[in-house]
Amino acid sequence: MTKRNDIDSLRNLSGDIWNVAVDEYAQGFLKRRDLLKYAALIGLTGFAASQGLGFAGQARAAAAGGTVRVGLGQPTKAIDPVTLTDPASIGVISQVGEYLILDDPKDGLQPKLAVSWEADETAKRWTFKLRPGVKFHDGRAVTAKDVVASFERLVDPNRGSAALSAYKGILSKGGAKIVDEQTVAFDLDQPNSNFPFYVSSDVYNAVILPADYAGDFEKNFNATGPFKLESFRPKQGASFVRNPDYWGDKALPDRVEIKFFDDEQAQVVALQAGQLDVIPSTTRLELAIEGNANFRLLSVQASSHDAVHLRTDQAPFTDKRVRRALALTLDREAIVKGLLKGRAIAGNDTPFAPIFP
Repeated sequence: MTKRNDIDSLRNLSGDIWNVAVDEYAQGFLKRRDLLKYAALIGLTGFAASQGLGFAGQARAAAAGGTVRVGLGQPTKAIDPVTLTDPASIGVISQVGEYLILDDPKDGLQPKLAVSWEADETAKRWTFKLRPGVKFHDGRAVTAKDVVASFERLVDPNRGSAALSAYKGILSKGGAKIVDEQTVAFDLDQPNSNFPFYVSSDVYNAVILPADYAGDFEKNFNATGPFKLESFRPKQGASFVRNPDYWGDKALPDRVEIKFFDDEQAQVVALQAGQLDVIPSTTRLELAIEGNANFRLLSVQASSHDAVHLRTDQAPFTDKRVRRALALTLDREAIVKGLLKGRAIAGNDTPFAPIFP
């Protein structure tokens, strides 16, 4: 089958909700493998069946049990999933908090607190079935009431939510509704075939919290994740212990110990001194561990990128031909291979990475 005929036949499968993916495939933005993932995402399982963030750490493997020691920067303010924006706070809540869906860099959208999701024929109403038997750390069961309350907080302009911009024009207050104890429906402001991404880990504020959450997250870090709070010391760090009631994978370390640092260099020094097992990527990291068999660098795809800024209000960069000529002089593949040691892909003058088609 030719690609053109392939595309024509695909358009008959599911109407407008599917056409955005087909358009991206036709224009070369989506590979066929990614198109299959998209098909699975929106429920076209019959079709699917037929057709640079980095971390450095000690080279030893962390088996189940023991303690993993992590270095992070300083949180910029009190840690609250509704309002947080800084990487350190995100690193902390990732120990205790969970989302309806996990957007895995390798396998795409994966069920977490939601086991299934589907849209109606308009793609304006999305319905999510919740995972049964999930408990918050305080022992209470997770229900649709908690999920609805979590998203109502995020879209409420009076709550200081850092996710307001993500949901603008997509989900408004009152749009999340309880169908039954284990089912939630989202009535969107307009049709959106990508909505599952908006309730996934892509929106890091969308951690599911108890319905009666009062903004005091640092008091007990009460959520549903694999670790529970052991202790928290503002400006110093936090420690978490394995959650014995966690619904998911039990093959985890016994403890995660996080220490906050004021600068990157201090993290690198602590790693080299054996005081830490893991730190995020830093500008000083590669030089510090280059060729050292005691450390290894782990990478996943990300949307981080470097940009060249030009004063387009001043000559000669007021002339778009000059800007175009400058762009054409860049040997992007050489930069990726040499300067970035192969830990990147060549961009195309856009901040949107291929993992976000």
